[in-house]
Amino acid sequence: MKKNTAYLIILAFIFTSCEKILIGPEQENTAKNNFDILWKTFDENYALFEAKKINWDSLYVVYSAKINDQTTESELWDISSYLILNLNDGHVNIFNKDFSKVVSASKLIRNRKPDDFSLDLVKSRFVQTPKTIGAGYITYGFIKNETIGYIHIASFAASNTDYGSDWAYDIDEAVSELYNCDALIIDVRNNGGGLIVTENIIASAFIDREITYLYSRQKTGTKHNDFGIPIPISVSLRTGIVPYTKKIAMLTNRFTGSGGEYITQIFTNLAYSTQIGDTTLGAFGEVTNMAQLPNGWTFRYPCTLTTTPDGKCPEGVGIIPDVLVENTKHDIESMHDKVLEYAIAYLSKK
Repeated sequence: MKKNTAYLIILAFIFTSCEKILIGPEQENTAKNNFDILWKTFDENYALFEAKKINWDSLYVVYSAKINDQTTESELWDISSYLILNLNDGHVNIFNKDFSKVVSASKLIRNRKPDDFSLDLVKSRFVQTPKTIGAGYITYGFIKNETIGYIHIASFAASNTDYGSDWAYDIDEAVSELYNCDALIIDVRNNGGGLIVTENIIASAFIDREITYLYSRQKTGTKHNDFGIPIPISVSLRTGIVPYTKKIAMLTNRFTGSGGEYITQIFTNLAYSTQIGDTTLGAFGEVTNMAQLPNGWTFRYPCTLTTTPDGKCPEGVGIIPDVLVENTKHDIESMHDKVLEYAIAYLSKK
């Protein structure tokens, strides 16, 4: 796996959500003022303090005490990083003025490399004559020596080649070619998310009915519990296609996040789908804001509270698989993908 893979996955979480840019008026560019603006912006706009049971006031006392007139920019970067790490949120990031440095508030993204999955291994060992479509985001083919199809979706990001989400309709080509398979494997491991419209287009190729799978409540005031009414997030059937509704295995890992979790949540509503692999990341903020500090740093945070239809918030929890199977870096280096191997054996059972 290339050394920059983890960095690219972090960028996927940064740049592929529905975002609003908020850049305020000029402020005094001191370490203390930059920190105070950062803390206050989160205090008034971040949506998940109560869901995560975080005492933000106490954290201000702890971290602001580390700042004085001699605090350097490097020291401020570290202090700010440790502050937001308490949020443990895959949709919270700070990056410097020229975007050459980024820090994620997700403890998993900061501390673990995405080395438990290799698409190159899947293509070389498991899939017969793999094809790549959908602006490079969709890889598909037939599992060798089986009547099982395989589709990996790397991202739900907008494409620079077709002006947005049009690439997602290429899923119909893959489904059409694999339609006669007895079962399908849909793989969203290492999928860091993207646009809801994109994942809904792809999901609609596999559903048997309209599904309301999440609800979103947007921040409406400065208090931690100021929210609007719940807005349903749904996926609908598409005309002109025949969706694949036979046996499906949905593969996930700890780097399945954001839009990757949204499509996983959709598939939990399908009786013919089984989730196999590891628990997903737990980053569900639907709308994120971006704001800029006086020193030119930009930061990002979710301003929506997302819940399942039964009212539970999966933020920081993720979606737990039906069958827990974990890969390790050693497995991949040994040319084994235990998650995929289990899925093939599971789908092969009559």
